[in-house]
Order: sequence, then structure tokens, then C-alpha cells
Amino acid sequence: SRQPRPRLRFSAMCMAATLAGLALLPRSTRVPSGPRAASAHGASLAAPAIAVEAVSESSVEEAAVFFVEAFWVSTNGGACSGGALRLSRKERRLLEAQMADDFRTRYGCSWRVGSQLRQGEGLLPSRLLLARGDAGEVIGCVGIEAALLDPIARRVLPARSAEARLQTELAALTLHPSEQARWERLSELYVTRQRGLRPLVSELLPACTAAALLTDLAVSPAWRRRGVARHLCGHGERLCSDWGLPGLALKVEEANGAARRLYGGLGYEEVFRRDDEMATRVARLPAATRADTARTLLRNVPSSVLTLAKRAEERKNVRE
Repeated sequence: SRQPRPRLRFSAMCMAATLAGLALLPRSTRVPSGPRAASAHGASLAAPAIAVEAVSESSVEEAAVFFVEAFWVSTNGGACSGGALRLSRKERRLLEAQMADDFRTRYGCSWRVGSQLRQGEGLLPSRLLLARGDAGEVIGCVGIEAALLDPIARRVLPARSAEARLQTELAALTLHPSEQARWERLSELYVTRQRGLRPLVSELLPACTAAALLTDLAVSPAWRRRGVARHLCGHGERLCSDWGLPGLALKVEEANGAARRLYGGLGYEEVFRRDDEMATRVARLPAATRADTARTLLRNVPSSVLTLAKRAEERKNVRE
């Protein structure tokens, strides 16, 4: 029979204080991504030499193809049941196109610069990383993005939602002439991104905490249990420190024991749990459906989801 799971218990006030600094912790869309934590087991063999690179426009299609195979097909989207998912050729192509579009939307600001950066886009940093093996093949990926932790709602707002909320708060200041000077100061802080996210959130949304969100973690089946997942998570943690954020958070389904063991071994611990979350699954196309008329293969299903977090290690001489 299933043994009861020990759970960290915090009062609402204690939880808010914990998330506010991420320093009291004793220990990334999806939930929006499944949650996207593929069954990437911890390392049991010596870790090989792994090259890690940031995804760009030239490699985003390759990243999408890999993610479909390593996450959606191999692990059935982290469903932890039913084994590998079998997709037809048209289903696979449709899902690959969807993932490429999703990656461009969520991480494209990291490779668009200057005039290519659309107004209001990418003020909260994000990055998608690929790990490659000795032959140059993709063996793993992970995403990291700035986010907001809301302990009152017990939710994590990914970069796009967090940015919209911050912009709403900034816009509200323009309605009051007495707030003009404050608006100018905070707007400059927000736009320049000079490590200004933490003080900006502290002033505009004091109940929330700026943190890095770890997501889109997947490892090739042939490379699991060789330290790839831990290596990628380590790169995500370094990005978190580079961005001046106090800690990292991630979301994982309660039923995904393999992912929870991995993250527990990396120092992540539960800060809150929701039984009314939605996880993402692949829905097979009806036989008569044409791939060019189908909009998506992904659907949301109810799930119990845990939010885990850990404090980031401080790094010296960090550049923005």
C-alpha cells in the first residue's frame, strides 16, 4: 500500500516570508508544460564530457524535434504510465511544429537583439539550453526563465504572465500625477534590466518573489542516468545567479516520482502543492483528421502539482 508522504507545512505568513527571500528554504507552461520534467533520472554512472549551448533561431527546429522524441514520445509527457507514446508521422510533424513555435515565443527574445527585439518583449530573461554528446547529437535540453512566485495564490507566474502583471502595475502609476516620478524611476529600472527585477517586484508586488523557473527538462533515453539532467540543471542555476535572482523554482506532478527524486537530490524542496492544477498531455488525432486542419495535439488534464524551490548560490563578478 502507498505510504504517506512527509510534507513540509508552512503557515501562509511563514510561506510568504520564505518565498520573499528564498533564504529560509530548508532545501521550469507545462503545467503549462506537462509539467515538462521528463523522467530524467539522477546520475548513477560517471558523467561524460557534455557541451551545453544556448538555442538560437538556427537550432530551434532541432530542439523541437528532440523534445518531441525525448519528452512527449519517450515519457508520454511525464505521465508516468502507459509507456512510450506512439505517434503517426503527421502527428509527430504537427507536434514538432507546435513545439518550435512555443520555443520561439518563450525563448526567442534571447536570440533577438537590437531592432529585431519587439517592443515590450523579453524584458524578463529566458534561455533554452541544449546539451550535445561527443558526436554533436542533442542529448538533453532545459529551459530557464524569470518568473514570479505568488505565495498567496500558491502559483508560479512564468515570464510572459509575470511581465504582463508588472506592466499592468506600472501602467496604473500613470493614472496618478503624484506617482509620475516613481513611474519614471521604476520604468527605467524595468527597461534597462540592470539587475532591477528584484527591487522592481519588491516595490510593485511586495507579496511576490522574483525567481528563476526551471522547465522543459528532457534527456535522450540513451543518455539517462549519466548525469546529463544534473548537468543541465546546474547550468540553469548558474543563469539564475547571473540574472541576480535569489532562487529557483519548478513545477512537477506529484505522480512523477522519478523527476521528484532527481530534484530532491539537487536540493529542491516542496513549498506548496495544488490539487486543482492542469498538466499537459498529447491527444491523438482521430483517424480521419488531416494534419493541416488540426490546431494542436496538446490538451490539459487535471493533476496534483508540486512547486519545488531552492536558494541560488551567490556568484562573484556576475555580469548581466
